[in-house]
Formats: sequence, C-alpha cells, structure tokens
Amino acid sequence: MKLRNIISILFAICLCGCDILEKEATILTEDKYYQTPEEAQDALNAVYGVLNSWQLYGCNLILDLNYNDDLCMYMSTTNASMKGASVELDANCDNIYQTWTWLYKGIRNANAFLENLEKTNFDEDGNMAAQARFLRAYYYFILAQNFRDVPLRTESTESYEHVKCKASSQFDVMQYAVSEMEAILPTISASLKHSPSNICRTTVQGILARIYLYMAGSAVEGGDKHSYYGKARDYAKDVIDSGLHNMNPDYEDIFINLISDKYDTQYYESMWEADFYGDRSSPDYYGHSRWGELNGIRSSNSGTNFADMKVNFSYGLFASTIVLWDLYMHDDRVKLEKDLSWITDKRQDWNIPPFHYNGSGEEACVYPYGGDPTDVRKMLAGIDRCPWYYRDPNSGIVYSTNDDPTYHPCSRFIGKFRRETRYEGQKLFKCIFGGINVPLLRYTDVLMMYAEAVNEYDGKPNEDIFNIILAVRNRAGIQTEPYSRYSTYEKFQKLIRNERAREFCFEGIRKFDLLRWGIYLSSMQDLQRKTNADKRASGTFTSNTLVELVSRMSKKYEYLPIPSLELAVNTEMRQNPLW
Repeated sequence: MKLRNIISILFAICLCGCDILEKEATILTEDKYYQTPEEAQDALNAVYGVLNSWQLYGCNLILDLNYNDDLCMYMSTTNASMKGASVELDANCDNIYQTWTWLYKGIRNANAFLENLEKTNFDEDGNMAAQARFLRAYYYFILAQNFRDVPLRTESTESYEHVKCKASSQFDVMQYAVSEMEAILPTISASLKHSPSNICRTTVQGILARIYLYMAGSAVEGGDKHSYYGKARDYAKDVIDSGLHNMNPDYEDIFINLISDKYDTQYYESMWEADFYGDRSSPDYYGHSRWGELNGIRSSNSGTNFADMKVNFSYGLFASTIVLWDLYMHDDRVKLEKDLSWITDKRQDWNIPPFHYNGSGEEACVYPYGGDPTDVRKMLAGIDRCPWYYRDPNSGIVYSTNDDPTYHPCSRFIGKFRRETRYEGQKLFKCIFGGINVPLLRYTDVLMMYAEAVNEYDGKPNEDIFNIILAVRNRAGIQTEPYSRYSTYEKFQKLIRNERAREFCFEGIRKFDLLRWGIYLSSMQDLQRKTNADKRASGTFTSNTLVELVSRMSKKYEYLPIPSLELAVNTEMRQNPLW
C-alpha cells in the first residue's frame, strides 16, 4: 500500500504550524478515531509516516548525519544546514535535535496506536499491532545505533514527569528491539501484497539479521558475540528459504524502479523502502526527499527552459573517492581485468558515471559523452551529458572520459539515484524535492549478511557462501578467482567487506558497516592519507576539502551527541562521552 495519505497529513500539520504530536494527539488517542478499520489503518500509517520525513530518510538521518565514509564524501567544508556532512556537529545542531525528536515521534505514535487499538476489534489477526511493534523496535534500533544510550519508553508519555527518564544502555535497547521483533514474527503477515512499502515477515527477518550482525560487531558492548552471528545467519537463511525474493538480474533496474517510483513485483529484490511522494509543486503533491538532488549527478542549470532538460535539478554535493575507484578497478579483480583502461563492472558505470550535467561553461572543446565525436561544442547544463575533461593550457590537448573512461577516477558525482527525466519524469521548475524512494533493505544485502555471518560463526567460509558472492559479481559482469583463492577466514572476510562496498555504496549503510567492523575512524584516516599521496586524487578539485573534513573527525564521530534541548528537559539524561 502506497503511503500517500501520510504526506497529506504531515503537510496539513506543517501548514498549521503546530507540533506533529499535538495534532496527532487527536488522531491517535481519542476513541472516536477508531470507529472503523480504515481509521485504525490511518493511525498505523502515522507510525510508518515518520520514515518519510525530512528529519529521517528524506535528508537528515542519512544524507546529513551518516553519509560521509571512505567511499563518498561531502564537497564543502561548511554548511549551516548540513553540519553533519561538513563535520561541524555539536549538541546544539538543529538537525541532531530534529532527528532525535522524529524518531521519538514514531515511538510515541506507536505507543498511542497500540494502546488504543486494544480498545477495538479491528485487528483480529494481530497483524496491525505486529507492524506497529516492529516499527517501534526499529526506531529504537536506529536511536541506539546513532546515539548509543537512550531512554526506552513503551507507554505513552502523559506528563512532564514521564519525560524525565534515565537512558537505557545501547545493548539493552538493542536487546529490546530484537525481542520485540522476534515476538511478532508468528503474527506478522507473510504476504508480499503491500511490499515493499509495508513490512512483512521476511522484512522482519532481514532486519533482525542486520541488528544481530551489528550487535555481534565491535560497535556494541556486551552479549554473546558468537551467538549473535548465529542468529544473523539463521534469520537471513529464513529469508532465503522463503523463496519469496530473488536478485534482480539487472543492477540498474533496482534503482531505476526507486527513481521512477515503481515497485518491483517480479523479483522483490527491494524488500523495504521509505516511500516519497511529491515535488512540492502543489499542496497535494508535497514530499520531503532530497535523494538524487543532494547525492546525485550535479546539474545546476540556472535557466528556465525546464522542458528541455534531460535531468532535473541537482546540487550534487557528494562525490566518490579514490578508495571506491580502486575497489572497482583493482581489488579482487582477476589478472586479465585488473586496472583496465575501460569499465567492466556494471555497478561502477551506474554508480559513478563518467559524465555530469553541469555544462562546460564557455568552453567548446568536447562532445556529449557517448555522442557524435564531430559534435564538439559548449556542453549545456541540464541537457548534455558532459564528459569529465581537462584542456592542457599549453598544448591545447583535451583529456576526457569520451576517449578514456578511466580519466578523472575520483570526485565523480553519484549516479545511483540520478534524476534523469526519462526515469523521474520532467519537472517544470527548479525542483529540489522529489519522489525517489529510499532502499531500507535489499535481498542482495540479506544474501551477503548470510555469507558474512556464516564465515564469522564458523571461522571459515564454504563453497555455498562463496557462490552467493559469485552470483553478485556475475550480475555485475566481472570475473572471479576460484574458491581456493578465498578459502580462508581472513581472505573471505576481506572479499565480502569489499563486495559490500561495491554493491551498496551510497545507500547509507557503509558507515555502519565500518562501525561494526571497528574500522570507521581508521578507514577515514586511510582515505585521507591515500588522497594526499595518490596523484590521481590529490589533484582533484575536492581533495583539499576531503582532507580538511577528515582532519576534523575523531572517535566521538562514531556516535551523535544527545541534543542539548533534550538534556535540558530530561534531567535524568547525560551527554555521550567525548561530546
């Protein structure tokens, strides 16, 4: 079920200028609202609706606070509205407070919904309550993953005294999350009828695998790490054994569907998405997502000929790194495919394309990427696929990705969520908001979590899990060394970590992978050193910015600070160490 009505509800709340919980107190807590099953469903939609907010998956949670990693970096050293991306965070940042607040809004909505649903007979099979309990648990997982120790509230907060609440440990919050998800597994629907917008049983199993993998890593203190790998293995295997999901044989198609707002009902590779709807062109078409605009192929056309554009507006504020380039071109490649002068990995071609839409200024020295070599002219922003190029001022020779697709190997704009009009549709104004859906869980991720968990639990790989990685690489169109090359624990671990980078770059999960492996800060420092030392990277227009941003990072950036406003209200809370 597409959550269109959520956007209208949230828009109405924004227009009236009141707090969402003040408005939803009427929707969620008065008995009269639960007079029909449809009204109960609307209330459940409000629990889902937090996912679709600007404060969470629309922008803040991922694009601002968690997008910088060793594969992708922000391209400015300061931004008052994106202090996470520009590494200028402190506990007073509004984006920190908004993300914290909206996660707790989702929890509060779930608490109120569950308490009032019990007064009805609209949920005889328990599926609605199961969804709300899962979402509440998921919001707690995201809170603990980002903020560490947080207050755990499972009942409505009805007074100021209830606001004051000591934080539970990160471990206890995550234990609560998995116990809630496990408890609702027998009740949650197994049907994919409303997937990937709504959750179903395989969604829960896939997210359980993710949480247990996170708990098994070094980011969370406490618990039986070995058993958590076993849990992650088992839940991922449950998804595989269900037979309900398959890998889409076309990698690009996964993201074209997300950009085009289409559900994949053939393969169901996309298992769960945050739905976005609307470009704010009208009150009925009012969305909150800047995916593809902040993290897309730059197109800063300042004209008004929008009907001629081949791509919708994009600031394109993030760029790829030399680490990602070498992961595609060099690492884990067979000898005949290593460091070629052309691109063979289909993922690389889609994720970091050899062109942009930013135009060539007044220069008329190249032709459109992939176009007619005789069509040398000025490249028009928003219209022409402009190759990356450099004109030598002394010789006049032009070097470009038209002639050498490996030219300009880093600081390329992100193509994974590109806003090309043939996919997103034509926008007839400078549109920074769009309807690109955000992937929260993919079946390929489940497969690779399973392979990783087996290797960690058994202390060695086997040919079955190697074949999973082989299938992922085959889809990408690249060759792979035989199993004997990766038959030890250490070599397979490195392979799967590298493969996750190549497969899931720019989807907002890389930082958390690095955190659970205990190598986030060291990976960023390695990136900084490589950028300084490698002439392919050190001469790019973003290299100084990258070096400066990483120099600001320290261990405290592994977590977010507790918002100052929260500490002022909840006097039982304490700030995170180092913040």
